[in-house]
Amino acid sequence: MPEPVAVDSIDDAFAPARGGHVHTVVLDGEGVLLDEHENRLHLLNVTATLLWQLYDGATTLADLADDLSAELGGGRATILADLVTISRHLGSEGLLEGVTPEPGGEE
Repeated sequence: MPEPVAVDSIDDAFAPARGGHVHTVVLDGEGVLLDEHENRLHLLNVTATLLWQLYDGATTLADLADDLSAELGGGRATILADLVTISRHLGSEGLLEGVTPEPGGEE
């Protein structure tokens, strides 16, 4: 098993995977995540929910940015920056496999 990565080291080469301890329900396009380890709920907006569903542990953020910019017609650099930001936030909350969450998570 690979060593966990720190939240601030998440970059375009990172391939995020949803935590096995996190259960997802999608309502009206928004995700509700239940973190069983912390017994906490997290609400994701439509964009973050889409990304969450794409996190398969094999596709890097760079590849996701390529795919999304081609599909949506947006600027790749902006999309990649948003992917990194969202992934770091989810990692800091302890929701991603292989990421060491920040103590207390982000507020």
